[in-house]
Amino acid sequence: MKFVVLFYCCLLLFICDASANYFNVAEASDSSFEIIGRKSLVRILPDEQRVECIDTMTLHRKDAGEKFVARFIPIYHIDAISISGDLTEFKFENGLLAIEGMPEDSIIEVILHYQGEWKQRSEFSTVTKGSALLRDVELFPIISGILRTVRLTIDVPDGWKTITVGELKEVRTVFDRSIQRWECDQPLSEIGWICAGMFWLKDSQSGKINYSCYGNENDSSLISSAIPLARDAIEYYSSQFNPYRFKKLSIVEVEDWVAGSNVLAIAAPSFILVKQLAFTTNDQFNRIESILAHEIAHQWWPLTVFIDRSDAAFLAEGMCEYSSILFHKEKGLMTGRDSLSHHPLLRPLLMRAQSGQDIPLQRLIDLRTLTTHYLKATYVHHMLRSVMGDSGFMRLFRAYAERFKCKKVRLEDFESLAESLSSKSLEWFFNQWVRKSGIPRMKIYNVRSVQSDSGWRTKCRVRILGYDKFSVACNIGVTTIDGLEIRNVSLGLDSGGRYINDVPFEMITNKKPTRIQLDPAGDFLKMQKLPAKISDLREPSDGVMIIGTQLHSRELHELATHDSSEMQKAGWTLRVKPDSVVTLRDLQSERVFIYGKPNENKVAAEIKDKFTQKFRNDSLIINNEMFFDSSSALIEAIDNPYFANGLIIRIVPFSENAKPELMPYDYSWIIVRGRDKIESGVWDVVDDDLVVEIK
Repeated sequence: MKFVVLFYCCLLLFICDASANYFNVAEASDSSFEIIGRKSLVRILPDEQRVECIDTMTLHRKDAGEKFVARFIPIYHIDAISISGDLTEFKFENGLLAIEGMPEDSIIEVILHYQGEWKQRSEFSTVTKGSALLRDVELFPIISGILRTVRLTIDVPDGWKTITVGELKEVRTVFDRSIQRWECDQPLSEIGWICAGMFWLKDSQSGKINYSCYGNENDSSLISSAIPLARDAIEYYSSQFNPYRFKKLSIVEVEDWVAGSNVLAIAAPSFILVKQLAFTTNDQFNRIESILAHEIAHQWWPLTVFIDRSDAAFLAEGMCEYSSILFHKEKGLMTGRDSLSHHPLLRPLLMRAQSGQDIPLQRLIDLRTLTTHYLKATYVHHMLRSVMGDSGFMRLFRAYAERFKCKKVRLEDFESLAESLSSKSLEWFFNQWVRKSGIPRMKIYNVRSVQSDSGWRTKCRVRILGYDKFSVACNIGVTTIDGLEIRNVSLGLDSGGRYINDVPFEMITNKKPTRIQLDPAGDFLKMQKLPAKISDLREPSDGVMIIGTQLHSRELHELATHDSSEMQKAGWTLRVKPDSVVTLRDLQSERVFIYGKPNENKVAAEIKDKFTQKFRNDSLIINNEMFFDSSSALIEAIDNPYFANGLIIRIVPFSENAKPELMPYDYSWIIVRGRDKIESGVWDVVDDDLVVEIK
């Protein structure tokens, strides 16, 4: 099983912004035209790994300019371009297509004849002898606009099936070729993909929607199990937002290389690409059951309400992840990824902010490189719900879906709608949490509790620490033998514009309090102390792997080499070094991996007191008892004492026979046999800034 994706959170990418890596869409916007329709004949020739295309674009004039500009990947050769039946001169250099002297008509049809060879696959597309996967921006000219009509006629070898946006209207056979026509009359911000190959197909009808799944002979039959979950999600979102607008939803199982190792699924209008790994992984965080509801939500955000790419973190990924939380809660399907306060990416998010690497949610960025942005955006939606109230927040999602259906919006439109529905000024909220970076650090102090005639009076002060200014409203909980009592406290800008970062707090309880805690439910995103966990490795980083050379060096080297190879595919930068040449500078790395027991690894012996779990010879001491199993291994995570916000992971096979599988376990330490858990635990951490025990 591959290590690569298992170390990532599942990046469920609305992938339009990924193409910004190599397509400058801004240049295409210099054109005086926008695209409003596309009719294309796409001929796929797998034996030659070649694509031939006749693309008819319907263009709408935006201004009086005479120049048409579009981006086009340079693997293609353009044979001819015609306008109104007449051949037209054009320039095509370095992937930029330009036509001067365009007609003055407001609506113009431009027909391109071109072909290209796919001898090597890209990050998103490929043509092989057995299948083809073509991303729209790697197949068609890139030009801005909303497509009002789409007709794609796909010419493939007989026996192949095709999947793309819309409905399959016609299939006919001509000699040894299959001609398949797809049409969509719904407005689209993108087509997404064309998938073709020797797929098997299973489908079923539910109401007006056809649900289908496509796989090939090498794929897992588990794909068909996704259909009931997809149907439930479509029905739930249709009732909560607005009705699903397509007549089909297809799930297509694709190979694991598509879109990079840190992506498990990709949404396109009316269909979803899901990697094989999502059906086979043992990492429950990334299985199809956990990720599909998020991906279904993309059919609304942003595939029905179109957005600017700079708003993708908040208005696409954050909305989809929060929508999936609502769905899972409604259906009783909550998992670890649905708990914000216990999310495996929370500690990496806070560490990123603490080290000054947090960036605003509103930013044009390839989100595949920033896994923690998904969690932060989801948390911000949760806090907006607290500000607006439950009913107001749900009205916001519904009104947003209905008012802006098939329209392009910006963050300001969402913000204005939220203000209208809540009758509150929310500029401060969106400025603080979406347009700016940072996470507040807070503290409870001067806590005292005294008995009075009215009960136990507990007083304290609450402060926002640091120089950055934040406005916050969160709960403070006081615990007694009767349970937890909650009151709200607000800090920051008041109605008069004054900044107040320190306020008093008081609560009276009938029984003697034992504890006071800021935000006991974890509803508010704030800096806090959290235990080091192996799951912190879900976010790639830089690091060093230190191999023991005292004993069993060959076996330890094999383990480290395997882990390093898989992790580097996922974006890690790693050095592998023997313990004999390690210096303090190596230990001052962001991530340090130590392979071997103290008697096997010199560095492990030198810092053994830093670890919580202790060895005696070859045995581990657990609860004052000796544990040894030659087929097992200990994996343990601790804070790196040599590097602020760093992590040390040690991988300790009990013998040379143990073959541990390093995965992002949601524990501080775990004993594994292969990948089976034997024992595990999480370090106890008390945050004195947020929790005070009352004696």
